[in-house]
Amino acid sequence: MARRSAIFALIQILLCTAAGYGSQRFDGYYNNLNQPRLGSSGRPLEQNCSTHYADYTYQPAGSDRPSARLISEELFYQPPSSIIPSSRNFTAMFAFFSQLVALEMIDTDDTTCPVELIKIVVPKCDKEFDPECSGDKYLPYERVVYDKHTGQSPNIPRKQLNSATSYIDASFVYGASMVRATYLQADNSPLLASGDVWNKYPAKNDILLPFVANPNPVEHVIPNQKNLWKLGDKHVQENPALVSFAVLFFRWHNYLARRFQKQHPDWTSDEVFTKTRHWVKASLQNVIYYEWLPSFMKQSFPRYSGYKQHINPDVTYLFDAVALRYFITMIPSGIYQRTGKCMPVKDKDDKHIRMCNSYWKAQEVLLQSEEGVEETLMGLATQLAEEEDTMVTEDLQRKFYGPLHFSRHDYVAFTIMRGRDYGLPDYNTTRQHFGLPPLQAWEDINPWLMKKDPQLIMKLKNVYGSLDKVDAFVGAMFETTPNGPGELISAILYDQFIRVRDGDRFWFENTENGLFSEAEIMEIRTIRLYDIIVNSTNIDHDQIQPDIFKLADLPCKHVGQINSSDLPVCTSHKGYDYFAGSEVTYIIVWVCFGLIPFVCILFAYIISKFKSWNYRKQKQNMLKNIKDTVFNIQPGTLSNFKAVEWVGENENARPVVVRIKTKCLLDVLNPSGKKLRSINMSNFISVEAILSSNKGQTTVMIKVPKEYDLVLQFPTESQRRYFVDYLKETISEYERQLQTKEMKLKHIYSTAFTQKKRNAVLERFFKTVFSEAFQMDYDPQLDKVAIETRQAKEILEIELTKEEFADAMSVRPNSEFVENMFMLMDTDHNGYISFGELLNAVVLLSKGSCQDKLQTLFRMFDLECKGCLQKDELTRFFSSLLEMASSNLGKQEVADLVESICTHNGLTGQTAINFDDFCQLLSPQMDKLWNAGIEWKGCKDCYPNQERKKGADVKKKSQTTHNAFHRIWKGSPTASVSSISSGSGSSESSIVGKPTKFIAIRETYTPLKAKMKKIKHFFENNRQHIFFLVLFYGICFGLFLEIFYRYTVEREHSGLRALMSYGISFTRGAAAVMSFTFSLLLLTMCRNIITFLRGTFLNLYVPFDSHVAFHKIVAWTALFFTAIHVLGYSFNFYHLATQPTKYLCVFDSIVFRADFLPTIDFWLFGNMTGFTGVLLVIIIYIIYVFATQTARRYIFNAFWASHKLIMFLYILTILHGASIIVQKPMFHVYFVGPAILFSIDKMISLSRKRMEICVIRADNLASDVTFIEFKRPSHFEYKSGQWVRIACLAQGRNEYHPFTLTSAPHEDSLSLHIRALGPWTWNLRNNFDPENLKDGPLPKLYLDGPYGAGQQDWYQYEVSVLVGAGIGVTPYASILKDFVHMATIKSTYKIRCQKLYFIWITGSQRHFEWLLDILREVESIDEKGVVSIDIFITQFFQNFDLRTAMLYICEEHFQKLSGGRSVFTGLKAATHFGRPQLPSMFGALHKAHPQVRKVGVFSCGPPGVTKSVERACEETSRTTRALFEHHFENF
Repeated sequence: MARRSAIFALIQILLCTAAGYGSQRFDGYYNNLNQPRLGSSGRPLEQNCSTHYADYTYQPAGSDRPSARLISEELFYQPPSSIIPSSRNFTAMFAFFSQLVALEMIDTDDTTCPVELIKIVVPKCDKEFDPECSGDKYLPYERVVYDKHTGQSPNIPRKQLNSATSYIDASFVYGASMVRATYLQADNSPLLASGDVWNKYPAKNDILLPFVANPNPVEHVIPNQKNLWKLGDKHVQENPALVSFAVLFFRWHNYLARRFQKQHPDWTSDEVFTKTRHWVKASLQNVIYYEWLPSFMKQSFPRYSGYKQHINPDVTYLFDAVALRYFITMIPSGIYQRTGKCMPVKDKDDKHIRMCNSYWKAQEVLLQSEEGVEETLMGLATQLAEEEDTMVTEDLQRKFYGPLHFSRHDYVAFTIMRGRDYGLPDYNTTRQHFGLPPLQAWEDINPWLMKKDPQLIMKLKNVYGSLDKVDAFVGAMFETTPNGPGELISAILYDQFIRVRDGDRFWFENTENGLFSEAEIMEIRTIRLYDIIVNSTNIDHDQIQPDIFKLADLPCKHVGQINSSDLPVCTSHKGYDYFAGSEVTYIIVWVCFGLIPFVCILFAYIISKFKSWNYRKQKQNMLKNIKDTVFNIQPGTLSNFKAVEWVGENENARPVVVRIKTKCLLDVLNPSGKKLRSINMSNFISVEAILSSNKGQTTVMIKVPKEYDLVLQFPTESQRRYFVDYLKETISEYERQLQTKEMKLKHIYSTAFTQKKRNAVLERFFKTVFSEAFQMDYDPQLDKVAIETRQAKEILEIELTKEEFADAMSVRPNSEFVENMFMLMDTDHNGYISFGELLNAVVLLSKGSCQDKLQTLFRMFDLECKGCLQKDELTRFFSSLLEMASSNLGKQEVADLVESICTHNGLTGQTAINFDDFCQLLSPQMDKLWNAGIEWKGCKDCYPNQERKKGADVKKKSQTTHNAFHRIWKGSPTASVSSISSGSGSSESSIVGKPTKFIAIRETYTPLKAKMKKIKHFFENNRQHIFFLVLFYGICFGLFLEIFYRYTVEREHSGLRALMSYGISFTRGAAAVMSFTFSLLLLTMCRNIITFLRGTFLNLYVPFDSHVAFHKIVAWTALFFTAIHVLGYSFNFYHLATQPTKYLCVFDSIVFRADFLPTIDFWLFGNMTGFTGVLLVIIIYIIYVFATQTARRYIFNAFWASHKLIMFLYILTILHGASIIVQKPMFHVYFVGPAILFSIDKMISLSRKRMEICVIRADNLASDVTFIEFKRPSHFEYKSGQWVRIACLAQGRNEYHPFTLTSAPHEDSLSLHIRALGPWTWNLRNNFDPENLKDGPLPKLYLDGPYGAGQQDWYQYEVSVLVGAGIGVTPYASILKDFVHMATIKSTYKIRCQKLYFIWITGSQRHFEWLLDILREVESIDEKGVVSIDIFITQFFQNFDLRTAMLYICEEHFQKLSGGRSVFTGLKAATHFGRPQLPSMFGALHKAHPQVRKVGVFSCGPPGVTKSVERACEETSRTTRALFEHHFENF
């Protein structure tokens, strides 16, 4: 390190030597060639005495000293009436020139960054700063900027920096940098740039050179710096006297430059400028050292003996904080101006310039007169300064300028705090450092003052209490006598000025620097300030005295002191609201941020409505092209009318065909000819039709008593008129009348009794019936209002139509069973079922005896009431039951089934079956009929005779379970898991073999132990997910807390937290988590990589199947921390917009001009970070709103398009942090790795996405399922249960949707079964519809995949259970075919799975006949019974329904006839009606495989199904020794 420093010093010396000995820099560097930084700008102040910081390092000294404001008010306040003129006849010119000297050598006005604020306590009831006597006021003091390498330990205490050079080098004129000096110089001229043709004033600051931007206390605004003059020192605009001196030396430079140009016409402008600068500097040195200093210093300076390199010229702490502040006592309250004829210059109010009202508006004051500078200089030479004492005028002591938020300050208190900020020791200690004896008594400070004003000394004593606490500045000022400063200040001044002169290599008297000849030095020694004024201004030599600093030999009578009555009153103290003007923007921006998600939702809603409208329009256009004979009018029999049926508010109208038939029937059909409704108008005396009288007059409403109204909209008014006329003509043939009246369309809509309203009434109707029948507790809150008398009357008057009755029983209205049941209940034969008729039937079927129920069934088909049923009637009875179950048995098969039942019960030869014989037929199944009733829609939990049913259930459960154990242990091919579950009404019908007892030992659990085991199994089932969730959130909150701690504690010195409170800690912590989570999102979507990793050993430890769920968790976590980040900055921006500009220095990458006040507009839109942040918030809103489940379902294109904005999100995020406002960007640390992996994964997908796949075969199956078979690409390898993404070229080559493969890996082609649920799948179905293709080619596909899924892990368990619901069976089609294929070729040894249970839950087996074909194929191959299949049909009746019991009877007998095949599916698999009891089934499965400790359960279907499977797995894992691991997918 020492070697490196030595080399660096050598290089510096060589550079200086190469630059030339006579070259003087503006910043003071290389003045001392041995130590180039000595005396330069930005150099720390010299500590010429030991510091006394409170903590020995940086905390201000004087914590035990009185308030600086108290000291100032008690000891330095000078009442306006007690002004004393200078006893040594010093002019105001001398007092203000001392300010010039201070600015030439010192610039310590820059504050720390971050700003360290010290509160100067204001005494209670202070007349100026606490007139309300609140006692909580304070004056702000901002600590001086310091060297960041100091203040770290007591060994290196804090050292404040001096921004000016310590040398007297005319930096007041040219500035302390070459940049500023260059801008001051005129182009291609040695002159300083002027703004007028007479070169009287400098040019305007159009390039915005920095000046101190303090507000003037009158208008309380910061001046526009473009209007200021370009001058060297940034403080010159403080008062008119300083500006006058600045203009004076500006003119002095140009005067000398012109002289040198004349003398040396061959010199370049730069040579002339440099020579002129040396002369200006030398003349200033001469004035200060040989005119200004001797005029007030008691001791004389030694003669100059040459440059001394070893002397340190740096300004000391005491010189800045004590000695140079001495002159404040001489500055007057006002500035006198006069003309050359000794006439005073006053304003319009006949007042002189008041110091307190002219701060920072000095240029404006001078420009009030053409000769403002001359008038000011002559006035200063004529005006006496204040006496040298401890009194300070109120313009400095009470009315000194301050920042915007504190317009008035106390300069004396400021000076005292400056000493404490520097860590200056007390007064006595300071004296000792200069070899002065410490004082022991208060009167020893100033014996002269003790005699003249002992009360002032006593005040000093009372304020401090001890001499060891007196501040150095206060003690030094109290040494002052009429003869000038005391010994301490004199010693400080003498030391400083000697060192500055002797340590300056470019001092004008140093003949060795080659700047001046001996003659020039002698000439410079003769230059006085008087000469500079006379030669540079329009002031004649006889208009001011030669000794400009003393009031002697005046050309006119001196003014003496300005009376207070001749001065205007100082403006009062003001504060400032930095947030003013930002309120509207702030409110608008954050309100908009709150509204943006709603705007996105509204936009999504509009898009979905537009797509829905477009889809309906396409559908209507397609319907117009359908060739259907129902649209043709058949005269004499019926007539058809096209219309649109309005079904209610907020409901989509539907196109219909209205058919008016003979016999007064009106049928409503859909465009394909399916009947939607039938109205028998023969039951009405008259038909009422209400016609719309406005909006095209195309609507008609037909009132239908006891039903809901029919509202039709026709294309034209003529078609409506033709319909009404035809309807009137038709019903008149049957002596019925059509009454018509007109009404406005909106009134028609409001009065229409729609199907929705009818259903609401029917709901109350059925609840009332069941509450009467079952004694149910009726909850009136379900209807929003209680059933009042009027409503009860309405319910009693309601009558059901056959269609409504069929809907209540969940069967088709044209079913023979419904026809007969309806006729049986309709006792008055009026075509409707009344309240009483339905109530009687429900009570009979729910509470009646078994014989009553059989009698009801018998009477339903004994239509002629002859007391017996013929064989054909009995066949019709069973046919109607099988028809409701969607059985595909033919008439002959049903007849054979009936014959089998009769033969089994000894009724072979009988052609007629009476009631006793009917009971004999059903006697073997009497236990099923005992508690049977009729299940009603919406009332599935209200079974009768609960206690008897419970006992029967227990008995049945025991018997079926034992029988099932026997079948499974015997390895029966037809054994299924459902046959051993409780509550299965088909257990007996599917059991083969004699029941065998099985004894199972079950543990007993205490409630606590059961709870603990439940928790244990939960963690076992989800241990991987829990681990990674804990890891993920551990990282998230770890990042958040680490950054939060860093900005709260470790980076406290940065000032960010002081500026923005804890908001910065929250926002930076949230930003770190956002960087992590938004980057992690990319990893969760690397489908190809995840699919590859699933095949490795990592799949044992990482739940890759849940990557989509994890993607959502990460996304919601990212959104949560984004909300924290955004909300945090809503507070941060408010704090920033309420801070002074200098406080914002903590942002290194943003440089604020001192006169610039950043508002909320700047923070949001005026910088890249804020603007990109606003864009990011909008993009995040859009992405998240369109990523919701609803948006994905209805507007998938918008979801997919909005998700592509993620690329812009990452780009903006990078730009967002690129400004480095708060910290260096860290997003790339989290982003690079995931971005690379995602790019690789994307390239893999792109490499195969563009391959066109030819479709081999396509077919539209039932239940809106589309089957597509297409070519298998070469090298396309996949596993059963995996999925792919496809895009149809006819619908957009970039819109991909995921679907599970239903083909097996060994097959040569790929196949999909796609359920039409959304617009895209519906369009796909239409595109592959043979009617639309019209022998054209099948659309081609794009294929992406395969991708891994949890279903593909079925082979990793010894026993696997597959539960599929609805279209969720598609992955299991592939798995079943694959497993059976492996069993066929005897390759099951390659996998762990040896037994597969398949549970299929479907609304109707007819909906998925394609799967039945696959299951038949599986059963035909599966000779060893390795696959067990159970089918549950849910859109029928539950176990205790009367019809279900009869269907099970048919099932049992049909299996005997068909070799075990189901009457419903044609499979050997057991068929059940209702939902499976999964916990019982899983429990029985464990007993069938007691050696298996881990069972894999895989489910796919709606969330309700997968949740029920999850609950069953948890319950079974809790109650058995096996662990049921659940893997699921939702659609």
